Amino acid sequence: MAELVLYGNDVSGYCCKVRIILAHKHRAWRDEAPPDGYGSPAYRAIVPAGTIPALVQGNLVLSESEAIAEYLDEAWPDPPMLPGDAAARGRLRQLARFHDSRLEPPLRALFAHVAPEARDDATVDRQMALYAQRLGELASLAVPRPLLGGEALTLADCGYPATFMLGRGMAGAFGLTVAMPEALASYEKALAAHPSVMPALARCRAATEQWFAAKLGRPLAF
Repeated sequence: MAELVLYGNDVSGYCCKVRIILAHKHRAWRDEAPPDGYGSPAYRAIVPAGTIPALVQGNLVLSESEAIAEYLDEAWPDPPMLPGDAAARGRLRQLARFHDSRLEPPLRALFAHVAPEARDDATVDRQMALYAQRLGELASLAVPRPLLGGEALTLADCGYPATFMLGRGMAGAFGLTVAMPEALASYEKALAAHPSVMPALARCRAATEQWFAAKLGRPLAF
């Protein structure tokens, strides 16, 4: 079978998400940085969308983390990461999409505002309030036991570790406090302790800490 090549970087939470799945599936892969940066003509010659993460396996080129996630789960079904009946899988897909379309975007909107000289305080307040609102909505949707599908890690879980970490970093960068709902606090701890999550999250955290330090001109503990 052709080698798996993952194009991305270490700051991207979506690359972290795919690395968690690859580790949980016990797949070997090779990390590659997009040549000349993502979006470049050189990278688009490999991955037409020009986005990260992207997975290349022989003639197969996949962008969009959810497409990559579902491909990996179908190509290597053991252990299954969308278990249960159709209703159970639908609920897990809903929670995975909630992360990608609702929880993470308010934080992504703040990347350009981390450096103090480029900051718009009104945008910061609005997007951080929206992130806190989304956490409350997630707490209403999800019933972790201790993970979203019960004891086993599922595709629904894999985007959340990096985003929870990033949310803490953003709050620290702006001198704000975002209260984590109690059920999600326990969920975050369970995720961070999972053996398939720990290496990818540590890699993402180290790169994110460096990114914040470069933007702020000072170290940031979060």
